[in-house]
Amino acid sequence: MAENPSRLVVKAGPSPGTAFDLTKEVTLMGRDVTNDISLGDSEVSRQHARLTRTPGGYVLEDLGSTNGSFVNGERLIAPRVLASGDLLGLGENVTLSFEGASPEMAETVMGEAVQHGAAPTPEAMQEAIPQPTPVPVAEAEPSRGRGRSRWLLAGAGCLVLLVVCAATLFLMDAFAPEILYAPLRVLGITP
Repeated sequence: MAENPSRLVVKAGPSPGTAFDLTKEVTLMGRDVTNDISLGDSEVSRQHARLTRTPGGYVLEDLGSTNGSFVNGERLIAPRVLASGDLLGLGENVTLSFEGASPEMAETVMGEAVQHGAAPTPEAMQEAIPQPTPVPVAEAEPSRGRGRSRWLLAGAGCLVLLVVCAATLFLMDAFAPEILYAPLRVLGITP
């Protein structure tokens, strides 16, 4: 069976009517020109969303964008499998139409139905869609913690040094100037 490439078509936003063929396993969308699909709109984050091709179809995931990603008007709170005809919203101004079907998903669901002699139920179709594995987010907190611990360690070292100097000055007796200037006298430097 020949696979028709899936694609996104801009319905509203910059360059309406522009079509983007989805040929990669992972497609990044956003305002930055380094993305696979670059959309020059101020409502779109630099790296706004990610489309991942899975055996169950394309999965859309918001990448922590400021203005959100939407499928058919619903804001994404978790990755979601797309169906042909779904409208994707990136922020308030950009709308894209998803065109395509997953032949693998249709074969899996229909294959089970044919084997059992019944039409696929919504439950069977949902079970056929694999759940996307969570992608680890860049670990910002540990690096901040390392920076704080370095400053904390430097501050504690300075505090210890100040306490040692204060104790030394406090404990010196009246002959301290003679003791401190003795090395200078040996070198022939008299204060």
